[in-house]
Amino acid sequence: MPYIKQKEGDIHYEISGSGPIHVVFLHGFLGNLSVWDRYLTDLDSRYTILRVDLAGHGKSNCLSETHTMELMAEQVIKVMDLEELPKAHFVGHSMGGYVSIAAAQKNSDRVESITLFNSTTAEDSPQKKVDRIRTIRVLELSHELFVSEAINNLFAPKNLIKYPEEVATLKQMGLATGLAGGAPALRGMALRTDQSEELKKLEIPLLFIAGAHDNVIPIESVKSQVIDLDAELLELENAGHMAFVEEYEATLIALQNFWKSI
Repeated sequence: MPYIKQKEGDIHYEISGSGPIHVVFLHGFLGNLSVWDRYLTDLDSRYTILRVDLAGHGKSNCLSETHTMELMAEQVIKVMDLEELPKAHFVGHSMGGYVSIAAAQKNSDRVESITLFNSTTAEDSPQKKVDRIRTIRVLELSHELFVSEAINNLFAPKNLIKYPEEVATLKQMGLATGLAGGAPALRGMALRTDQSEELKKLEIPLLFIAGAHDNVIPIESVKSQVIDLDAELLELENAGHMAFVEEYEATLIALQNFWKSI
């Protein structure tokens, strides 16, 4: 298995395909790179696909008490350097979207486009920042209960019934991440600042994929960002915060059309 070996801790990743179009997939909070497995079977030989376990998640080590988005983005760029990927389309789910934006801030020449899956360019509200830190205490008390309730909240209600295997798998990922990987990420997300103005300056093509039933990032807040940033939007009427599971076929088509348009 490929890793970046470094004194701070190892970062695990997987790369597949050999096509000339490079794509970086980044998972969300409590996930790991395997959430993107299905895309590997459907994206043709034109793509080289890099998936990274973000710090403290999957098979990657924790690097610090706080995993800022910039720190995690730095690790992704290191992997790209190691695999000699000069530039790539970034696809990030939720926290992975924040990391994608951070990568573009520091290394805009390496980012061909950004797709924000159930993600946002805005910083947390003051209350949400507080809630993220409070969540660390909840994880300490009972990470099993927290993970179960948190994953359930990510799906549109009817999709909890429709996708029981996927829900169960995501819960297992969350349990494996636990407090050790979850706490540094929560601290890092709470430190985020609004990135809208920076993205305007960079003029990187941007696609939002949003669920009408997203309890984490409301669709109306996404729509306002789409207008402000002159971005593209795929609004999914039957999805919550897990659009790549809840509306897989639609997102697969949207991604490929977006990349082709650039």
